[in-house]
Amino acid sequence: MSPTPADPAHLLRLVTTAVDAVARADADDFAAAGTALAGFDADQARIVLGWVLRQTLEEQHPDGLDADDVRDAVTTTAGTATWFEGLDPRILVVVLTAALGEHPDPEEIPRLGHALVLQHSVLLVHGLVTAGATPLRRRIDAALAEVRRAETMEMP
Repeated sequence: MSPTPADPAHLLRLVTTAVDAVARADADDFAAAGTALAGFDADQARIVLGWVLRQTLEEQHPDGLDADDVRDAVTTTAGTATWFEGLDPRILVVVLTAALGEHPDPEEIPRLGHALVLQHSVLLVHGLVTAGATPLRRRIDAALAEVRRAETMEMP
């Protein structure tokens, strides 16, 4: 597992900036935010965003998530992000399934750049987190705490 981000406050600012750009449908700011996230530490940002997505989905679907729920999340996110030229619903599916612990065979998907994967993650975070009652900051703080906790666990 990757180490905890060296500056969690900076990661929070980067994610918040990206989510704000989504809320404004500002393609230029969103592109810059994706580049900044990838430049911070793409792997660490993906881990934290993955935790945020997983926890949000588990809260919103306490009885379990099915294919229709995933399709709804992808359809809703894609429908509200038509302003983003790099939008690819297949990447949204990859991000969602990876957040849930199902990683596709790397040969089945095209090699995606860190910034593009992070941008799709942020699109989903915006759509799922803003629809819920828990603020984004609390979600990210909880994700960072979970990453720190996981790092302290001994691997068998």
